[in-house]
Amino acid sequence: MKKMDLRVIKTLKRIDESIVELLREKSFEDITVKDICEHAMINRGTFYSHYKDKYDLIDSYQKELMIGVEDVLYRSKEVTQKEEEMKKILEGLFVYIEDHKDKIFATAIAVGRLQFIEEFSKYTYKFYEAKQKEYGITIAQDNFRNYLITYMSNAHIGIIHRWLEGGCKESPKEMANTVEKITVNGIFKSLLVNEEVVI
Repeated sequence: MKKMDLRVIKTLKRIDESIVELLREKSFEDITVKDICEHAMINRGTFYSHYKDKYDLIDSYQKELMIGVEDVLYRSKEVTQKEEEMKKILEGLFVYIEDHKDKIFATAIAVGRLQFIEEFSKYTYKFYEAKQKEYGITIAQDNFRNYLITYMSNAHIGIIHRWLEGGCKESPKEMANTVEKITVNGIFKSLLVNEEVVI
């Protein structure tokens, strides 16, 4: 794969920084491409060589973030012990979120927090659905299984949101341990006592 030109990397970084800073001052709807270009000290032609408009910019963030989250959730296949695998995945997720918190902030503000959370929850739901099967947990009733997985995925999103709002003071490792204690060791392990859970 061809490496991106350093000038392009710097330009895209300036655009990223500009949209984040502008969103701290005004609403997304009030921000224009002209505002972004002036703040980033680039001309409009440069902006349009990368994005169709400000909505395309945010759409690129959302796609990048969701691809990144999915990659983190499914990349750690080399770990054989389930507990170690989950801890590694969770820590990797928090590292990724911390590294991309500005784009997460910009996307959540631009598309609306609720819509962004709903999109994010699709990935955590799919992940726990897969893990439930992989861990050998058989739940007799589909509606209970769906509620359980929804509960776990939304619990994680709530924890992530609180962490971001608090300025990511705890390390990704500390947050992974917190989530593991609350959900993985709590709910998942309680269900692992029996191979089949009949509700």
